[in-house]
Amino acid sequence: MSDAARTTVDGLVATRLQLLSPFTRKELEQVQMERLRQTVAHVLRNSPLYTKRLSGLKIESLRGRIDLEEIPFLTSEDIIESGHLLHCVSQSEVVRIITMHTSGSTGRPKRFSFTAADLDATLDFFYHGMRTLVDRSDRVLVLLPFEAEASVGDLLIRALMENGIYTAGLWPPPAPTHLAKHLHRNQISSVVGLPQQLLALSEDIEYGQLKSMLLCSDYAPQALRRRIEQNAGCTTYLHYGATESGLGGAVECAVHRGLHIRESELLIEIVDPVTGKQLPDGVAGEVVLTTLGRQAMPLIRYRTGDIACLDRRPCQCGGVTARLSVIYGRLQGCPLADGSRLYSQTIDDILFTVPGLLDYRLTLVNKGTDRIGVEYIAASGAIDVATQMKRLLQEIPDIYRAMGTGALLFDAFQQVDRFAPTHTVKRTILDLRLKGEV
Repeated sequence: MSDAARTTVDGLVATRLQLLSPFTRKELEQVQMERLRQTVAHVLRNSPLYTKRLSGLKIESLRGRIDLEEIPFLTSEDIIESGHLLHCVSQSEVVRIITMHTSGSTGRPKRFSFTAADLDATLDFFYHGMRTLVDRSDRVLVLLPFEAEASVGDLLIRALMENGIYTAGLWPPPAPTHLAKHLHRNQISSVVGLPQQLLALSEDIEYGQLKSMLLCSDYAPQALRRRIEQNAGCTTYLHYGATESGLGGAVECAVHRGLHIRESELLIEIVDPVTGKQLPDGVAGEVVLTTLGRQAMPLIRYRTGDIACLDRRPCQCGGVTARLSVIYGRLQGCPLADGSRLYSQTIDDILFTVPGLLDYRLTLVNKGTDRIGVEYIAASGAIDVATQMKRLLQEIPDIYRAMGTGALLFDAFQQVDRFAPTHTVKRTILDLRLKGEV
């Protein structure tokens, strides 16, 4: 594999961990554990919550990945209830607070704080991660919120512009036909955005106009990626990240065999969602992340609720950094009356095989019986989209069984030009059977 195809994440990790390149997996993990011990010492000195929880922990005992099991998990509920007790710096050192609104009965938000150094680390990752897709000859358009300082779009634009790559932001995206003209007029060669928005764009742009697209901020089914590449004649890449990971997390290389993890700042475990025990590489489980070197609000063994596999074998690109693969979203599914559950990723995988389907929102309501309704957006000239969606939904085993017993029926399937403001930007199952949304 040529140097041009090698993941750019390895270079970032080598620089930030002060590793001599090329480095081995063993050398990387030794330095990671050293950074973990430093992080634990930092939180024990400065965080009231960690000081209490980790009072019996011997820092010097943290020598290998298995030793992490000595440390209790951190959960979303901990962030909501006691996030302020995780702070390890004074408020004057915090330059950005990101508030994440959650669903549920209380809907109380999670808040994450970052220092300037924390954000600088993200800028560094965004630049290096994007170097797989683009160079200084490219012109990049970011279809993400960017007007708020230190928002994900703002950080990505800054990371590229500061390193000589022309980058602009556009949010919210205009209609695909207008967006296609904007790309042509501004000679854009690479676009970053949500998978469903890039799918809609791919229907309207000239084949071969774009070199690459980075799909981020939502789950991207393989069927959706194939349709984009067939429509647009470009290469798609995936990014995995969240506010908890410092906005940047992992990005694909040119081989497309998993997403290389930002291991200079993240130590990732995959655990059994029930027992909490670490799972072998290649086995799907819950992603648990530990931040390394974060100043304001370090997270140690944070349960993300996401499902993925970890692969620490050398990549075919020549990279040493570990990769995440088979990434699914949150563990929580919508329960049906018979006890089974619906998962939005399962529905994504099957529905985005429908030709012409660009996006959808699925809603569960109860009208004496649970009913599935769908609003969807389709490409111009698409035929029988609703019929194909109904047929495919009935092939999902949990839906098939529930409909067979009469516990579940179809509600209206309605084609729309755009979704109502009450719908989220990300695809999700809107459960309106109880008061409010789940």
